[in-house]
Amino acid sequence: MNTFSKKDDLIQLLESLILEEGTTQTDITSLSLSKVSTNSEFACSMMEPSVYFIARGVKEVHLAEQIYTYDASTYLISSVHLPMSGKVIEASQKVPYLALKLTFSLDEMMEVVQESGDVLTRPCTNKCDCALVMGKMDDALLDALIRLVSLLKNPKMIATLSPLIIKEILYRLLDHHPQMFIKQFATMGSYAYRIMQAIHQINTHFEEPLRISEMAHSLGMSNSLFHRHFKSVTTLTPIQYQKKVRLQMARKLLLSQQIDAAMASFQVGYASPSHFSREYTRMYGLPPKSDTKR
Repeated sequence: MNTFSKKDDLIQLLESLILEEGTTQTDITSLSLSKVSTNSEFACSMMEPSVYFIARGVKEVHLAEQIYTYDASTYLISSVHLPMSGKVIEASQKVPYLALKLTFSLDEMMEVVQESGDVLTRPCTNKCDCALVMGKMDDALLDALIRLVSLLKNPKMIATLSPLIIKEILYRLLDHHPQMFIKQFATMGSYAYRIMQAIHQINTHFEEPLRISEMAHSLGMSNSLFHRHFKSVTTLTPIQYQKKVRLQMARKLLLSQQIDAAMASFQVGYASPSHFSREYTRMYGLPPKSDTKR
């Protein structure tokens, strides 16, 4: 079966499985499916450790100043949580955008690395790459993805076979150039692993003051080394990263709860509602009150 035929098979599978517009969580816990029938506006969100596949259509993702445009011939991997913005740029009612997201944990990635017997299970402490990278789809990866999605048609097989196919997909991603960077985040003692710990700490305690010196010291790094590697991984400084996390969380609060902007600003760690409003407007294009009404 050639690549075009396999891509058609994946599209047909998704069309039969996705019954509604938007994102659908599947019976495979780490797999979600998406359908969008019109080009979308930019939306800010938090990317989690995941690989993003497109079966049909095109999406554009912005991470700070970097722009990633990917389609069915490519995929996008985020090794850590990253605040980003994105929009679907090729979709229509007749030919909707179809995509998949497969999340993974550090433990799953470390297990694959260890079982592979790869030399990169040794600490690699001299380099950090950006945690968001595009790769080229190939037949083997596409075939594994189709087998995983096909399990949704046979629910009884999911518990037994999905962990094996997911492990195969992760192995192929680890083995596929240039995705070698993922191994840095699954390698104990590497700078990338330490930056991942810092990212987890910021996301868990985003409302608290960020003490760079204390965080760097706890990770066994100098301030300058910590800043350099944090920006290599996320394209943002620690302060910029925390600000994006706070503003995204504030927007969620404003949209999901009956609270005003001042209350939301205090809950996410801002001491000044006016300062919060200025930064919110800079990120979302409208002040909080106007943004939540549109």
